[in-house]
Amino acid sequence: MPNLILNDETIALSEQEPATFKKFAEMAFPQCVSMLKLPRERRFIAMLPAAYVVQARREETEWSDPLLQAAMWNLHDLGVEQLSFGAEAAAETPAAERPDGNADDFIRFDKAEATDMAHGRASAINFSTVSSGRGYIAALNNVIHRVFQLNGENLEVGIQARPELEKTAKLIAAARQNEEGLLFATSRTLGAMLRQGRGPEDIEIRTAIELLSNMGCSGVAVDMAAGRMVFTGFSLMNALASAFLQGLTWDQMKNVRTNVELLQKQLEKEEGIPVQPAPLSPIGSRRRRR
Repeated sequence: MPNLILNDETIALSEQEPATFKKFAEMAFPQCVSMLKLPRERRFIAMLPAAYVVQARREETEWSDPLLQAAMWNLHDLGVEQLSFGAEAAAETPAAERPDGNADDFIRFDKAEATDMAHGRASAINFSTVSSGRGYIAALNNVIHRVFQLNGENLEVGIQARPELEKTAKLIAAARQNEEGLLFATSRTLGAMLRQGRGPEDIEIRTAIELLSNMGCSGVAVDMAAGRMVFTGFSLMNALASAFLQGLTWDQMKNVRTNVELLQKQLEKEEGIPVQPAPLSPIGSRRRRR
């Protein structure tokens, strides 16, 4: 089993149940919302398990505690080998390298080498990491870095409130045509909203983009005059991370992988995959901005 060096103490990691990693991810997810407010270059997913380690030790939690072990596994899987924290570590650090704030909350990564999980690569979501539960931290890392390209403009996908996502999902379900795929129905709905003159600040636009991102779509282009819309990009990592967080099994996720890879191959042959033109009639009502 691997070890971590924390405040110069070598701590052994022990196997944990997948449910423990899932519980830790559920606890950490709300903090991802807060992390999205930071500049992209300051969103280090390792700070979530590191902060948990600091708080747990402050409360004198035993190193063998399952959730504390899950946090340390997360650090290990992100490539962290050695970590120092607390007031003593802060005092040993040059002032120019210390952030403002409570010295007791200070965290310093002494030795780390970024892994596929830290880099946000799709290879981080595989049979082993899904079945063990250790892939949850890779999925959360994806959540705080997703970007969607709308007519060439990069937009942060973000995390919308569940009630808003559910409302937009119902809107899409109502607009779905016969056996139309959900990806295409969602794209048509987004196209119809854009034809109404709504912009990226509109909450229904934001939720439609998040739902598309969850399905692996990473970009669309809309020609308003011609009423034409095409897919311009797909992200395998977006699709796999979302599927894992939604509770899909590995066999189901293999189907997700196959579908996204087929779309990616199609895009390599064409400049864009057409979406059926969005209907001229409005879908949904104008919603508040936020």
